Amino acid sequence: MNRSPLPWLVVFALLVAGFGATVLALNNDVYSAHGFVRSYLQALERKDADEALAFAGVVVPESEAATLLVDGALGGIGDIRLLSDVEDGAEHIVRFAYTLDNDEEITEFRVRHTGTRFGLFSTWAFAESPLARIEVSVAGDSRFTANGVDAAAGSPLLVLAPGAYVVDRDTDLLTTAAVTVAATSIGDTEVAGIFAMPTDTFTAEAEDAVAAFLDECATQQVLKPTGCPFGYTEANRVEGAPRWTVESYPTVALAPADTTATWRATGSGGVVGLELTVKSLFDGSTRRVSTDQDVGGSYLLAIGTGDTVTVLEATALP
Repeated sequence: MNRSPLPWLVVFALLVAGFGATVLALNNDVYSAHGFVRSYLQALERKDADEALAFAGVVVPESEAATLLVDGALGGIGDIRLLSDVEDGAEHIVRFAYTLDNDEEITEFRVRHTGTRFGLFSTWAFAESPLARIEVSVAGDSRFTANGVDAAAGSPLLVLAPGAYVVDRDTDLLTTAAVTVAATSIGDTEVAGIFAMPTDTFTAEAEDAVAAFLDECATQQVLKPTGCPFGYTEANRVEGAPRWTVESYPTVALAPADTTATWRATGSGGVVGLELTVKSLFDGSTRRVSTDQDVGGSYLLAIGTGDTVTVLEATALP
C-alpha cells in the first residue's frame, strides 16, 4: 500500500517556513544595522578594544596616535538602548542611548549594507569610522593618564566612541584633580585641560636642584658667574681670584612655566658670600672686600625622565 507524500511535504513546508521566519527575525535583530551597532557597543561595554577595532568600517589612520585604543582606556558605558534605525538611501542612521558614568548620552552611527553571509544573513560596516579624539593639556607636564593609561598631552589622541575618559596626572612630583572627558560624537575632538599642583616631594626636589645649581655657580672664580643669579661689579683692579660661598640656600615657590613640562621656581632667603682683594687704581692701596648677596632668584626647572628635576636657567630677581 503506497503512503501519500502529503504529510511529509507539509512537514517540509513547515520547516522551510520556520527557517525562513528565523532568518527574517535574525536579519531584523542580530544581523540588522542596529544589531551590528549594538554588538560594537557591547564590545566597548566589555572593555574589549580588539573586538571593537575588528568591526567592519573601523579605520584607524596610521598617522594618528592610537595610545588610547586599548582595553585599559575603555570604560563607563552601560545601559545600552536602541532609539531608532532609519534607512537613508544606501545607509542606515542608527541612534543609541546609553549611560556614561551615570550620565545619559546619545550617539548617532551611520552604517551601510555590505552583502550577506551564507547568502542568508545581512552584513554591515560603519560608513563613518566610530572614532573620536580627545586633546588634553596639562599645565606643568607633558603627560597625563586616561582611565589609568599613560598618554602624551597637547595633541589629539584617537579614542573609540562613545566613551568616558577620566583624565588626571598623579606622580611623586605632581597631582591634579581628575576631569571626565565624554567622547560621544563620532569624528569630534573633545578638549580638556588639567592643572598640575606640585607635591611636597617636588618642592623638596626643586630646592635640592637649586642648591646643586648654586653650588656649581660658586665654583666659578669670577665676579659674574655665567648663567648664575648673582654677581659683583668692581671698578678697581681685582687681585687674585674672587671666592664665592653659598651661605644659605633659598626656599622655593613653584608655578607652571610657559613651556611644556617646565616650572618656575621663585626662591627666597638664599645668601651667597663673596671675598676678594681689590687694588685701587687711584693710589695703589689694597683692601679686602667681604659681602653678601641675596640669591633667591627665579629658576626655570624641567621635569625629565624618571621625575628628575633640572635647573635650565636662573635669573636674579629685580
